[in-house]
Parts: sequence; structure tokens; C-alpha cells
Amino acid sequence: MAQLTERPADWPLTAPIIVSNTRRIAAPVDAVWARIADHETWPEWFTDLSSVTVTFGAEGVGGGRDVKVPGMTVRERFTAWDPPHRFAFTLFEGPRIMTSMAESVELAPDGDGCTITYTQGIEPAKGFGWLLTAMAKRLDGQQRAALDRLAALVESATPTPDT
Repeated sequence: MAQLTERPADWPLTAPIIVSNTRRIAAPVDAVWARIADHETWPEWFTDLSSVTVTFGAEGVGGGRDVKVPGMTVRERFTAWDPPHRFAFTLFEGPRIMTSMAESVELAPDGDGCTITYTQGIEPAKGFGWLLTAMAKRLDGQQRAALDRLAALVESATPTPDT
């Protein structure tokens, strides 16, 4: 693993490689926030993750977690924490094929539900731009599938008003 360059919360929107998806969830912002702020349950909906372990401060800027993916563990630090609307994090330790990676998750009310936007920004290490550009397509599919699973989990746990 390599020490990565830490990036600020808005950096994923201007990164050299950007993967971003938005999905509507038929549940209130608070219900979705409760699920995404429960870090250790991320592998239940983001199944490409093996485990997530809070390592220092579960909430707030400066808090962090270790995320196991097949073949490696990356280390993340929170760069924004604005419940129940947004959090962002930067990888400070990750694979040598990149120099930076940062992500943000944003929630916005949408009628009786909300929208979630998940954005990943990546800066490839020298010579790996072609590989990470190709991998971005895979990340896009993983992100879409994760948001679909998140929606299914939250919607099934959210009571619907009697009509």
C-alpha cells in the first residue's frame, strides 16, 4: 500500500477521473442517513466491500475507517460531515496505481423520499491513467448496484403511510 495525497471534500467533483451516480430512494433523508452513517453495515449494500471498520471517530471531520476490498485494505479519513445531508472522505493509504482518491455522498429531499449522489474522484499514478480510466467503468457499475441495494434495504425498512 502507498501513502496517498489527501484531498478536500469537494475534490471528487474536479478530479481527473470522476465516477458519479444519483438515485432516488423512496425514504426520507434521515432514514437513508442512518443507514449510510452506520459504517460497518456498508458491505450489506456495497457488496464489493468485504468489511468496514471504524478506526478513529465514527462521526465528524477527521474520523476514519479501514475498508477491506478483495486483495487489500484502504484507509479513509472524513473530510466533511454534515448530517443528514453529506459526508466525504479521502483515502490516505491505498493502492500504488493512484496518487489520490476521494469520495462524497450527498442526500437531498425529494418529495416523500430523497436523492442520493455518490461521487468518486481518482487521480492515477503516472503511467496508470489508462488502467484507472478502464476501471472507472467497473466502478460505475458497482456504484449503481450499491445504490440500488441501498434503496431496497432502506425502502423495505421504512414504514409507508396508510392510504
